[in-house]
Amino acid sequence: MKKGDLKRAQILDAAEQLFFEKGYDRTSVQDLLDALGMSKGGFYHYFDSKEAVLRAVSERRAEGRFERLSAELYAPRRGPIDRLNLLLGMANLFETEDLRFAALMVKLCYVEGDASMRDHHRRILLDRLTPWLCDVIDEGVRDGSFHARHPMEVGRLLLLLALDADEEACRILANEPDNPDAAIKMLELLNAWREAAERLIGAPYGSIRLFDASRMVADWMAAAALMRE
Repeated sequence: MKKGDLKRAQILDAAEQLFFEKGYDRTSVQDLLDALGMSKGGFYHYFDSKEAVLRAVSERRAEGRFERLSAELYAPRRGPIDRLNLLLGMANLFETEDLRFAALMVKLCYVEGDASMRDHHRRILLDRLTPWLCDVIDEGVRDGSFHARHPMEVGRLLLLLALDADEEACRILANEPDNPDAAIKMLELLNAWREAAERLIGAPYGSIRLFDASRMVADWMAAAALMRE
């Protein structure tokens, strides 16, 4: 790793830890400088703001997920339905190895209303996942798993619907973090999305999923607890 890349990674590591420990809003650029023993000039050589650091943290996490996804996606044992479900799982903010990041994003984007960060995260997913989704749906149409007259266009539409469903689930969590019945509301929303997705691409009933129900509820409760800290 080049020296500049290493220093940039060190800034992101320190920032991520501070965001988790103190919260994004309570972390200042000076906090980052103190943690890193870095001058302001050194910091601004790599990033122009705290917001830019958070965007880079989000991008790095997404890239890590994309790398793992690409290794799994075209395994010989997987058919179009399995591959589609893997791709759609990327649209689920809670489908992460670290719920602290999901809780951070929900608080920032849906409690505090940072639309620019929410849109940035959405654009990353749209840009990277759309080509894969279109290819998988086209493959499924050819082997009879799916039935869609316009597979390339339907792929992007399906991803847009998945991202909208995930955003609405995040809003439910942000608005009702202490209401256990809100988890039921969220599951009903995602079940409705699943049925719509299956009809959109002509997939067998019950074959498409955006979430694992039991894990989703557990993760939702864990994220709600983290948001209260």
